Amino acid sequence: MDNLTTRQQFTLNKILNDGLVKLDELYKQLDVGERTVYREINAINKFLKKYSLSIYTDENMILRISGKKDGIEELREELSSIPLQWLLNREQRQIIMSCQLLMNSEPMKASYYSNKFNVVLGSISLDLDDIAKWAITKNLCLIRSRNIGISIQGSEWNKRNAIVDLIFKYKSYDELLAFLYEEKIDQATELLFNMIFGEKLTNLSRQILKNTDLSEFDINDMKYFTTFIQILIAIKKSEYNERLELPDKIKRDIWALEEYKKITKLDTVLKENNISLANDELIYIWFNLTNYKFLFKTYEDIDYESVAKEIIGEISKNINENLEEDRELIKDLSQHIRQTFNMLNLGLKVVNPLIDEIKEHYTELFNVINNVSKLVFSRYNLKLPEEEVGYIALHIDVSIQRKQRALKKLNVLIVCPSGIGSARILSNKVKFMFPDIGNVAIEALHDIDKSLFNNEYDLILSTVPIKLNIYEHKMIVVSPFITKNDIENINEFIMNLKVNNNGLNINESWNKDVETVSQLEYDTANEIIKNLLLKSAKADKVEDLVGFIVEDIKDLGLIEETNTLKRAIIKREEDGNVIVQGANVALLHTRIDNLEIPFVGVYRLKKPITTSGIGFSKEDVNTFIVMVARKKESNYILKILGKISVALNENERFIEDLKTGSLVGIRKHLVNIVNDEVE
Repeated sequence: MDNLTTRQQFTLNKILNDGLVKLDELYKQLDVGERTVYREINAINKFLKKYSLSIYTDENMILRISGKKDGIEELREELSSIPLQWLLNREQRQIIMSCQLLMNSEPMKASYYSNKFNVVLGSISLDLDDIAKWAITKNLCLIRSRNIGISIQGSEWNKRNAIVDLIFKYKSYDELLAFLYEEKIDQATELLFNMIFGEKLTNLSRQILKNTDLSEFDINDMKYFTTFIQILIAIKKSEYNERLELPDKIKRDIWALEEYKKITKLDTVLKENNISLANDELIYIWFNLTNYKFLFKTYEDIDYESVAKEIIGEISKNINENLEEDRELIKDLSQHIRQTFNMLNLGLKVVNPLIDEIKEHYTELFNVINNVSKLVFSRYNLKLPEEEVGYIALHIDVSIQRKQRALKKLNVLIVCPSGIGSARILSNKVKFMFPDIGNVAIEALHDIDKSLFNNEYDLILSTVPIKLNIYEHKMIVVSPFITKNDIENINEFIMNLKVNNNGLNINESWNKDVETVSQLEYDTANEIIKNLLLKSAKADKVEDLVGFIVEDIKDLGLIEETNTLKRAIIKREEDGNVIVQGANVALLHTRIDNLEIPFVGVYRLKKPITTSGIGFSKEDVNTFIVMVARKKESNYILKILGKISVALNENERFIEDLKTGSLVGIRKHLVNIVNDEVE
């Protein structure tokens, strides 16, 4: 193997273990161009001549290895002598390092990673530079001390979300599931779990999950795998005495829920294995398993159907496709948005293993939804992650395909571990593309045996390879997005295929404010900017600050009575989600009746106030931006306030001016924000 570089060894090992490797995935993993990959393949093929083997690219741009079985086994044996760490790409190495830093209670030394991964300290130093930048995006901080070592600091909630995010980035979703179900043990995946959690704990947690009856929960394979990760984290963290701590009131409220009692089955299995998790840890795992409708009344005053209709209406205009009469879409999206609000309020990690594929296959639709969602969700001070935008894109595409579906005949079972959204998109696509397909059922991977026992299907479509024994002859592995190769395979099975691809007609002016705006609305916008207040205040708690704010609004002549407004702002603040993470800035906002025009103000405190944020985190806030609107507000004015909220999450200069700038400077920012089109 001395004749091959580390990158060439990694490429060869991946093709040998995976059987086939997509070229575009290899580009991303190696972070190199197409020509570089082909040069590496040529070099590897020269080396493989002595084994009578070769690597080739098929018509679907997939790399495969060709040759006699004896040669492959000889090569595999020789590869096994190479330290596995050498066969990790740089991104995978950084993921393992990050996960270890997030899990360990004590700082790590750079020399440990240098020896562990067989790379020089200079490479580890560059890795840590990248990890430091990544940590900031997760509201965490990498600490590097020559004497003490390296650690990642931040809230336990953010650390755990980050670990889940990293594991899903390490390998494809299919490969992670195969590892959990022990269908295919990938060496690199095994290394990840062994280095972070240890082989013994990984196997124990897999067995605990397998022995726990979770049938009372409505979970798919994605939630099932996430629960596996959370059990691992909870047990490992408990060993380090680094337990998650939730507010007492939250715990009391949840303990009182009948729904929470379902978690006792997991607790029983844990105790049978001599593992006793704190109640906070069990609640954390339960958060992932539940559908959130039993949680808090944070947004009880929100009409989720109206929010869904607004999003659908804006998207329909932008893609020139009328989806506003689709009652099923409105219902499904309303339920999804309710869950999204609760998830984001809790600070839970949104997992979407298909996000990269969604962004690639639905680029224009994704961008439209992303910009529409920014404005809508920003009114509630929620920043929608791209994973959630991806799920909304799936709902929208399901609706589009529903309009186009054809007659159906064959009885089909779809096995799609990625969740109901991607399963429905696959269901509607095959119904549309193949007129002979009739009834379509959807099942999670871990429940497929029960489904096959009770039903008779003509065709089984699965997005992951599975062993079905006597049903193998009727199963086809497909992509959630139906590739050309998938179409050919299904066509061979059911014959006489008809395909009718209708692309989206994106409105070129989708990001413009094309609606008619009255002079009154422009005057109102000018008055909002004119009435902007910048004040210093002394307050020990938010309630005291709100008292000053409502009096200022009354002095401007915008309200007559202050108590209603004061109660509304305090109630919204108690719901949380007001902090601009890591900036010491928070948003106070509400909507009430009997307000002349909306109000925007900035208040700076001489002494910071500790305020609750996402995921029960706390942060000292010394600058508050206040926005009060009317309950019946025009779309134009709501968009203005939405743009200001978006700027709080995306415009660092605006945030700095809120903290230290002049009234004139902040007013100029507002004018620019209002005038600037959302990109």
